[in-house]
Amino acid sequence: MKKVEPLQIVFLSLVLTSLSAGQEISAQLNDSLFAADYGIDPLQKGKLAIEIDNTSFFKNNEFVTTVQKGYTLPGFQLQLKASYYPLHNLKIEGGAHSIWFWGTTRYPAFAYKDMAKWEGQDYAHNVHVLPYFRANVKFSESVNFIFGNIFGGANHRLIEPLYNHELNLSSDPESGIQLLCNTKWINFDLWLDWITYIYELDTHQESFVSGVSTRFLANSPKSPFHVYFPVQGLVQHRGGEIDLYVEEVQTVMNGAAGAGLTWNPNLRVLKYINTEFDIAGYMLNNNALSDLNRGSGYYAKLSLQLQEFNVTASYWRCKDFMTVFGSPFYGSVSTKIEGLKYKRPQLFYLSADYVHQLGKGFVFGVEAEAYFSFGGSAVMSDGGLYQGSVYGGNTNYSFGVYLRMSPSFLIKQY
Repeated sequence: MKKVEPLQIVFLSLVLTSLSAGQEISAQLNDSLFAADYGIDPLQKGKLAIEIDNTSFFKNNEFVTTVQKGYTLPGFQLQLKASYYPLHNLKIEGGAHSIWFWGTTRYPAFAYKDMAKWEGQDYAHNVHVLPYFRANVKFSESVNFIFGNIFGGANHRLIEPLYNHELNLSSDPESGIQLLCNTKWINFDLWLDWITYIYELDTHQESFVSGVSTRFLANSPKSPFHVYFPVQGLVQHRGGEIDLYVEEVQTVMNGAAGAGLTWNPNLRVLKYINTEFDIAGYMLNNNALSDLNRGSGYYAKLSLQLQEFNVTASYWRCKDFMTVFGSPFYGSVSTKIEGLKYKRPQLFYLSADYVHQLGKGFVFGVEAEAYFSFGGSAVMSDGGLYQGSVYGGNTNYSFGVYLRMSPSFLIKQY
């Protein structure tokens, strides 16, 4: 009998899940600081408002590992936009989005999330500013369709091996189309994020990502014991027929499927305990680009909320796995030492965060993280064993402090 790969199981499940969805309420740092509410209130029809969305951050990554270099992110993101409800089921937003890092005067002139080689204007000066536009159409109580800047990042609720939540700070808003559905039994998010556009004779490839994030709900998220089954997938494509780029077309896929259980005691101190287990997969279509063209991993997570504190511990083990947007700690390849690969790496992750609601539209957060890499061996691209410690420093730390301000000011009621 032919062996069935974990990724094949994941993407078969994705095909079966393209139906409909919703959102759980959580006080975790990702939800409070980085996620956005996509709901539309029919009573807002005719209202014109000015909205400010600012996330200020200071994140320091103290990494001494062979996996990834350490670095610091000091700065803020700022969106200034006008919002208008021309209909009871349509919200339109338009304005500008910018990223500022303290101490720099130049910024890449292309998408932050996928820095393909660029042979044209390499840098923009002073600040990185993009136009911002979103049309959110509510077709029914359970279905929203979004054009333009979609609800991305933390809103996709991807597991950590598939998506590094630090991208909520450093990447541009996702742009394309998105289908969101809300029903009693399923959460569904299907999107296309067009990252890099090309013109004829351009010297870089076009790049886009399609993704799906689904949760099957066995019962209500507010039940004392809530059971759910997540299924997620990402497909990143780089190619194009009208450019002059010489490298081959490539398609990279990540997927995950699993099961989760949440206990909601709603006590004075303990709010909930959640545990989840996922099987993840990786696939690359072109063997010429990498000898790692197929891999898998296993992810187990335990998290709990104590009033305004959240604690998460997780374990990850993989073989020949590469992640599209996840942290390099979840991959089998070093981003610090060229040609270095890890055989069956393991990772224990621990984080603690504090989230405090200062007032409506104002949230403060602090987070501390630790990454402990162990197991396996390391080899160079020529097949020889890596000389020295496999991971350099096995334990690595990260600390961040955040402030999100998202006030809205009513201008006129038409």
